Amino acid sequence: MDRLLLTVTTWVHLLAAVVWMGRIFFILYVALPVAGKTLDQPGKIMGPLSKRFVPLANISILLVIVTGIIMSIVSHDFTAGSRLSGPRSQSLVIKILLVIIMTGIHFYRGLLLTPKIARLTSKGGHSDKLQRLSLNLVKINFLLGVTVLFLTSMLYAYKE
Repeated sequence: MDRLLLTVTTWVHLLAAVVWMGRIFFILYVALPVAGKTLDQPGKIMGPLSKRFVPLANISILLVIVTGIIMSIVSHDFTAGSRLSGPRSQSLVIKILLVIIMTGIHFYRGLLLTPKIARLTSKGGHSDKLQRLSLNLVKINFLLGVTVLFLTSMLYAYKE
């Protein structure tokens, strides 16, 4: 039963990570470049895209965290007798820390930064610096996500 639970949980975990990272990839390398070249105001397309993508990202983040916890428990990665000195354990700990940082960046952008940009824009203010900060945070999240994917491959390569 543990194998079946671990298999299904791992599949959901990977699927959620693909949706989360795929969203970031799409925004950075498809939507923004196309909007920048074809629209007078590229920001106008990002609002509707974000409204569509943010709930998917939120669900993906929740699933990544919940399934990650389940996988760690079922596979006995963090038991009383487990060692945190090997490459597998170190990769897992770093992966968890990076996912926490990515989650913080995601919710900071969504709950604080984006509404502030919208308020400034609606009042006719300049939000260029905040928009640049928001874009840089998306880029940071993408780099962290790629690192998390690499660490995930290490978890499988260093099965103990």
